[in-house]
Amino acid sequence: MENAIQAAKKARFSDALDGVTLYSRFFVKTAIRPVAVLEVVGYMGATIGVFYWINPQDPLLLMLTFPWIWLVATALALRYGALMGVLAGLMIVLAWEILYRGYQGNGALGFPVMFMSGGLVQVILAGHVRDVWSNLSVRANGINGYLNDHLASLTTAHYLLRVSHDRLERDLFTRPATLRSALEHMREITALSTASEEPHSPFKGAQAALDLISMICQLGSATLYSVASNGQVVDVSYAGVGTPIPLNQEDPVLKDCLARQSLSHLKAVDAEKLGSYYVAAPIVQVTGELIGVLLVHQIHFMALNHDNMQLMRVLLDYYGDGLAEYQLVGQVHPLMPQCPYGFAAEVERISHLKKLYDIESSLVALSFPRSGPGDLQFQQVIRQLRSLDMLWTDQNDERQFALFLMPLTEGDGVLGYMNRVEAGLKQTFQTTLAEAKIRFYSISVKARDAEMDLKTIYDQVRAP
Repeated sequence: MENAIQAAKKARFSDALDGVTLYSRFFVKTAIRPVAVLEVVGYMGATIGVFYWINPQDPLLLMLTFPWIWLVATALALRYGALMGVLAGLMIVLAWEILYRGYQGNGALGFPVMFMSGGLVQVILAGHVRDVWSNLSVRANGINGYLNDHLASLTTAHYLLRVSHDRLERDLFTRPATLRSALEHMREITALSTASEEPHSPFKGAQAALDLISMICQLGSATLYSVASNGQVVDVSYAGVGTPIPLNQEDPVLKDCLARQSLSHLKAVDAEKLGSYYVAAPIVQVTGELIGVLLVHQIHFMALNHDNMQLMRVLLDYYGDGLAEYQLVGQVHPLMPQCPYGFAAEVERISHLKKLYDIESSLVALSFPRSGPGDLQFQQVIRQLRSLDMLWTDQNDERQFALFLMPLTEGDGVLGYMNRVEAGLKQTFQTTLAEAKIRFYSISVKARDAEMDLKTIYDQVRAP
């Protein structure tokens, strides 16, 4: 165990501060917008002008018991950060040089050292607090966004489970396929390309997906269109079944669907007359982006019901999520075609999280011997999988492997996890990692080329 921990520390310390300067270790990173500089100069200039109008003999109000001019500079530091606070303070010093230098009262006025230095320290501290909490807020928003994506995936999974149960009970003898098999087929459609498909098509396997949906949901005629970023339907058909009809942008069902980004049908729209479409179903990815819409202009009479509409929405949402996952998986599978679909997509999501918010995540690999005790130890470690972690298992003739993707977990978290694993082995099998000949590897997921990190640790764990 000690050798494994030392190896993990050595691997992490060699790359822990990659690209981090000495200044960045002690000071908060800030981004200065040019408009912020103009606003600070404008606010301070206007404030000094107002004070000069109030008291031309003492435009900085030095003679008052409270430093009002520094109150304005502190407010600007809390709004724009420490650097902008220093700029406001320098403008106060410049104003003193211009307005007070050479002024004679009862005696020559010297430079107010304590007034200026105290004010500068105040704005620097206030601005630094603002910078620290701004960075913490950005990181927290990044973590919350990632957790929200996981929550959306879990919610969809639970909903699919409930719908699958209900549909199997009702349609076991009438449907040509169950919902589970339909979803598996839909995943294969988005994961595999067809020879007749255009290479730059935004909808992977659109025709095959529409054929599947039309068979399960009993659609007579339907057409799939893409939706531009401005919310308008592009008059280009990517897939269709039945007899096509021209696109009608003014159809009330289509307008209601685009406005709510939800499935709309004829019964749910208060239209004075029958339009071109019976159903308009959006294709929305898990990020909330509307990328396409399915327009149904012929449907079986008995199929226009709530349950069938819900099923159509589930299949289209699953297809949209599969398109987004395919773009991520396409970066991993050329290097590692044996990597599971979901694991590969999650690695790229974690890499994107690192790139946007500098949030650390880790890849951990364990290698177990192929034996009776080794098999039991392997199963026990797998059962200790944490809620956010993802698992990929593999094996060869001599050993079996478990690769864990640990989101939001830094080096200390990995070492804590390994300590818990070893504690479980001691309690159950009275052995340690070293005595059980269990090898341990870990690596931090980088912001770029995460697929290379995955390949590196996979090759390490499979090495003899």
